[in-house]
Amino acid sequence: MRTIILLISITFLLSCNSTIDQQKANKQLREQIVGNWERIIEKENYSGSIPPPPPISSLPQGMTITYDSIEFNLGFYKADRDTLTGKRTRFYLGNKTPYKTDKDSIIIKNLLNEQWEFKWKFVKRNTDTLILAVNDTTFFKYKRLYYNLDTVANFDQIIYSSSGCYGSCPIIDISIDKEGNVLFQGEGYVKPLGFFSAKLNPQTKKYIFDKFRRANPLSLLNEYSVGHTDDQTITTTFIKNGEIVKTIQDYGMAGKSELIWAYVPIANIYSKIKLDTLPIDEPFYPKLHYYAFKKGGLILPLEKSESFYLWTELQKAKLSNKLFNLKYKLTFIGNYTYWGPNPNKERKHKYEISSITTDGQYFKFEFNDSKSITYDLGYNFINRNFRQKNLWKPMEWEE
Repeated sequence: MRTIILLISITFLLSCNSTIDQQKANKQLREQIVGNWERIIEKENYSGSIPPPPPISSLPQGMTITYDSIEFNLGFYKADRDTLTGKRTRFYLGNKTPYKTDKDSIIIKNLLNEQWEFKWKFVKRNTDTLILAVNDTTFFKYKRLYYNLDTVANFDQIIYSSSGCYGSCPIIDISIDKEGNVLFQGEGYVKPLGFFSAKLNPQTKKYIFDKFRRANPLSLLNEYSVGHTDDQTITTTFIKNGEIVKTIQDYGMAGKSELIWAYVPIANIYSKIKLDTLPIDEPFYPKLHYYAFKKGGLILPLEKSESFYLWTELQKAKLSNKLFNLKYKLTFIGNYTYWGPNPNKERKHKYEISSITTDGQYFKFEFNDSKSITYDLGYNFINRNFRQKNLWKPMEWEE
């Protein structure tokens, strides 16, 4: 009997030691991989006269690994289909997924099917370089990224707009302010279409704003562009103390890695929150067009995100009967990045617009039935956000 008890005790102790060793190994592996990482794309020497094919994805691959989850900066998606046009679209599943470790293997939960699957084998980490393997011949190298957000400006409001493309790229506008208030317009290749409001919890708002702060927008160029045609244009406008402090136009997502990664959660947050419908004509906002100010043969065209920002300000404006000196006509410029059929052709405005005039503070909307509405912003939108040099002689397509 003593022998049996002794064997059981030894087996139990060995099992406990094995469990402790496994837990220790898992902890050590997680300590090795925790951090912010960007994949290093190795450029191989190539001497042929024809350029080599591009990588499968030209977008920067990055991730943030904590002790219990991995955030893939480009997100997870499943195939979907637009109900109006029948074109293929994508449905956003999120960025973060849990993971677990087994010896040197990293296993993640696939958000498409909720199944656990092998992702990588840990090879090594040298200071700020992480090497992972998919198999015996395929290795991925990552560099560590560091961020000090204490040195980066915060913003009061961020407005993100996407133009659509020659295809089924989403056409949306979304504004998020520092209180978590959301205004959203689904204009094409998204569900739903129309104008909506919502409220983010503080954690989600901070997550989205900090994503952009990692890119340090004030240090970036005003424009980025790829070298091909038929892509979408993304514009992002940043507001501080009620003033536009930066607008970035990015054609084809050619901007800094962190900027591209910041697009993902803000562009898809509408699909993860409760949306409340707004009246579509209060105030009037043109479909597949942007606002432009005209004065004395000169034009001040707004970027798509700037147009939506003006609309969000008009949302908060007071109605007024005040007479004012007309300085500008507010007109509409077509969305010339999007070349498809009008996804909103079945949706009609409540009022047919005749003209919009303004002095920068008061905006008078006149409609074909002789009805008019005047909005008072309480400040001069043009003087606060633009300079005289921003007005120029219009191109033919801007007339």
